[in-house]
Amino acid sequence: MSVPTNEPRPDRSTHALNAPKAWVRGILLPCFLLFGAMFNLTLVVAGLKEFILDDLGGSVTDATLFFSVETFAYILFAPLWGLASDRIGRRRPFALLGFLLSGALYALYAIVHSVPVLLTLRFLQGACSVMGWSIVMASVLDYPDGGRRGRYMGLMGASLILGVAMGAPVGGYITRWFGSRAPLMTAAVLFLVLAAAALGLRERTEHQSGVRLRDISTALASRPRLVLPLLFHFVDRLAVGLFVVVFPLYIDSLGATDPAVRGRYLALFLLPFALLQYFTGRMVESTGPYKPLLIGSALYGLLLCTVGYSGLYLLWPVMIGLGIFASVMFPPAILLTSLLSDPRTRGSAMGGFNLAGSLGFAIGPLAGGWIYAAYGFGAAFAICGVLEILLAAGATVVVRRWSREARV
Repeated sequence: MSVPTNEPRPDRSTHALNAPKAWVRGILLPCFLLFGAMFNLTLVVAGLKEFILDDLGGSVTDATLFFSVETFAYILFAPLWGLASDRIGRRRPFALLGFLLSGALYALYAIVHSVPVLLTLRFLQGACSVMGWSIVMASVLDYPDGGRRGRYMGLMGASLILGVAMGAPVGGYITRWFGSRAPLMTAAVLFLVLAAAALGLRERTEHQSGVRLRDISTALASRPRLVLPLLFHFVDRLAVGLFVVVFPLYIDSLGATDPAVRGRYLALFLLPFALLQYFTGRMVESTGPYKPLLIGSALYGLLLCTVGYSGLYLLWPVMIGLGIFASVMFPPAILLTSLLSDPRTRGSAMGGFNLAGSLGFAIGPLAGGWIYAAYGFGAAFAICGVLEILLAAGATVVVRRWSREARV
């Protein structure tokens, strides 16, 4: 796949911060916060049956809504918090408040005895959680060392995925040993730890006086190319949402009825996805973001089309390949969000990025369930894969046009 060479590349200016203390506060601390937030997100998954169905007397639909209302809160509030942080010109207070309120709301879960009350608190907690982790992601985009931004995006992606991957199994053991509400209290304590750690976040050194809402609106409207990475993130999260519903059913139909076996297949995808992101981020620093994003998405889509037609043994290399190609897609997408946005409005751009991802994740399970019911497993994965391929092909045409315009 041929793509233009004159694409945006990270700024290699001399004002990069090389002091170890600045690097720890500007990169490592945000990655720790993101890992913790995603760890808490899945920590409660394994004990949902015991908590909502057995303890509260709820239904499977109630358990599903426990995640749906949180995702809906992400969709509504991610752009609002980003806009507010740009308007005020500060990131740290939003991250601190988001994690602090999340911890308090998780603590309230432990004393709830009504499903409607639980779901109301869950919506509020989702609004607070996305305030914390979306603003932390924006703070990484603010880090001025542009020459190394690709690897920073990779570290951020690895932190997110490792947190998601590790939370569920740890939560399962906590539920087994201490009861159905123990993961909730654990998450509450961890969120309070994250709030304390957020006090050390490095605040951006420019635009601390804030930006007027009119200027934010003008800056965003003047950069329509931002839609490109947001579209890719939407489709990628849609594929993940589809996987949540369809993949467990598919491998169960192949005879993998043991949950541990299903977990191993997911690990084949998640481990390369998480562990390779730093290295693909470094690669992006040399190649620019477009080539890895377009080629990785096309290959990911092709391989995704084969999932529903693969047996248990063939699924092993397929899942590993999906993890490898997925690791190539996230760092350039979020790097493009940084490069194509105005430095004054990166909080708003990051809010839009997370809005697109949350919307895709919300639609994915619904689309996957409907396609599976109507046409079967193969079609569900194939349609999602074709969507990835079509997006990569269409984006290639658009990027080539941008390249021609730049040469005129």
